[in-house]
Amino acid sequence: MRGVRAWAGVVGVLFTGCAASQPVAQQAARPNVLILIADDLGFGDIGAYGAEVATPNIDRLAAEGVQLTNFHTAATCSPSRAMLLTGVDNHRNGLGSMGEFLTPNQVGAPGYEGFLNDRVFTLAEWVASAGYHSVFSGKWHLGMQPTQWPSARGFARSFALLDGSADNWSDVGPAPILPVATFTRNGERIERPTGFSSALFVDELLAGLDAKPRAAQPFLAVLSFQAVHWPHHAPQDLLDKYAHRYDVGWDVVRAARHARLRERGLLPADAPERPRDPSVPAWDTLSSERRQRESRRMAAYAAMTEDMDREIGRVLRHLEERGSLRDTIVVFVSDNGPDPSEPNLSPRALAWYSDRYPRKAADELGGPGSFPSYGPQWAQLGAVHLRSYKGSPAEGGMRVPFIVRAPGRIQSGVRSDAFAFATDLVPTLLELIGVAADPQAAGRHGVDGVSMLPVLRGERDRVHEADAVIGYELMVGRALFQGNHKLVNASAPSGDGTWKLFDIARDSSELEDLRKREPETFSRLMRHYERYVADYGVIPMAADFDIFEALTSERPKQGEH
Repeated sequence: MRGVRAWAGVVGVLFTGCAASQPVAQQAARPNVLILIADDLGFGDIGAYGAEVATPNIDRLAAEGVQLTNFHTAATCSPSRAMLLTGVDNHRNGLGSMGEFLTPNQVGAPGYEGFLNDRVFTLAEWVASAGYHSVFSGKWHLGMQPTQWPSARGFARSFALLDGSADNWSDVGPAPILPVATFTRNGERIERPTGFSSALFVDELLAGLDAKPRAAQPFLAVLSFQAVHWPHHAPQDLLDKYAHRYDVGWDVVRAARHARLRERGLLPADAPERPRDPSVPAWDTLSSERRQRESRRMAAYAAMTEDMDREIGRVLRHLEERGSLRDTIVVFVSDNGPDPSEPNLSPRALAWYSDRYPRKAADELGGPGSFPSYGPQWAQLGAVHLRSYKGSPAEGGMRVPFIVRAPGRIQSGVRSDAFAFATDLVPTLLELIGVAADPQAAGRHGVDGVSMLPVLRGERDRVHEADAVIGYELMVGRALFQGNHKLVNASAPSGDGTWKLFDIARDSSELEDLRKREPETFSRLMRHYERYVADYGVIPMAADFDIFEALTSERPKQGEH
């Protein structure tokens, strides 16, 4: 399993239902839009989905909105974010592979620019015609050059961490491949301001919103957190709160989360608990010293999660105080599943981490100067019943929390298990605000996704038609969805390289491979996947590419010379 952890480290670098109320008539004024993007947050990491972590503001959004519990993204950050912000497949929008890991056979090919290309519109560019004031704050990870920054992609005000991750108090990078982080504000490269990342991003977002030229002007705001990407840092009060919460160990906490998923109807009452990750030892076999350190690692992750929720609450209060929250569509989503990697423990990078992050005592983990990651032992809590983690095309890497709150425009306090994909967000929001996406506009790609609005309004029980096909490919992962079926293949080191077939409506844990029982279905989906590869210009990663060398090498960032 060491290879699996190391691969996850590579991709991680860049890295209860109430009674439904019927929506009222569409309001005349265009609504505001607020998109909240968490980084590497697992499906089971929020209170509404059974976590012991306090996330009251996210839970409020869930209680007052619609939860789509079968929503999928790409398995790593930048391709997901590219699809969430454009509605276009990653092989068309420029992120056919993560820019940091393009292989020689991909470089220069259309769709493999490694940044958000100019053949697609961002949501901010779509809504500009409707007079929206667009603001971006947080992790960008969609291009390093000025023509690729948020300021050049439709955002009137922006504060961006251009890279996939960084220290949460400084501009120190997260790995040898990204030694120093880069920040911009409104199209200018700047030194990183002081402050913890989540609070800093919210400060900048609110400043951008308050800078609207007209008070009545509708806004699009994208708040893209570093939380909860490693290193897992948090303010001291929350580190203290969770300091001993996980002393009982991962076996006990994971079982409790699984039980709450069943209690809340997110799993069938008789759904079996997924076995412990085979690479993870039983908690009661660890030494007391190891238990203490492991407990603190998860405490740092939990504290960072609650801090993100606290900052979300600050944004919601700001809008409420200004009387605009009711007229704001709020979306909460994670970019992919939980990250099990432990990059600071990689033998090839130990010297680099030791120089920048000297080893800390257990009770200092999560504070400045520390570098906590949490490994598969705790990532399995975020995945809960789902198979595998970030970087994998299995459900644990792709199925994420997704919540939409839009009072008077969609249902309230309901859940849906309708399948949806990252590219479906943009067409949904465009329909909600009444902006048409012209597929021939300026010769650029129209959106690939479809609107989820009929499901959000309770008018339909599915987003995609039963025969619709949604393909997916990213580095070592391949998948195809049609109806309730999922075809999936993960190459080494994330998987064994064989194709599998699952019914993810009945078996979201991907426990029963149906390939031999349903050979006709398997053959049909394989033909669809081959057509997807041809239609979308998919170029598989070169088999001899050394991803571990790429992770530990110190080389220029994408676009720099």
